[in-house]
Amino acid sequence: MSEENIYDWLARVKPQMTHEVVQKVSKAKLAELHNAGIKMVGVLASPNSGEFCEACAAIAYTREEDGVKIEIEFAQPLPLPGCDRKLCMCEYIAVE
Repeated sequence: MSEENIYDWLARVKPQMTHEVVQKVSKAKLAELHNAGIKMVGVLASPNSGEFCEACAAIAYTREEDGVKIEIEFAQPLPLPGCDRKLCMCEYIAVE
């Protein structure tokens, strides 16, 4: 039996978005990027200014500035430790 795609799972169960669900999706996204051969990732800030915590804000890519590049092997699932938001809306992206 094959493992269910994380996006299909989200559509099927429509979970209440909690830190645990965000973490599960983030782990799946990191695995997807890793399997695609991506070596470096960055945190993309939520498109709504002010919607991200200080932990993400310190390293995130925004329209105004580049963020911190992270080797994918060392990327921690979101939300980052210290996140104080009820729901982390940031996500990992591939960077050069």
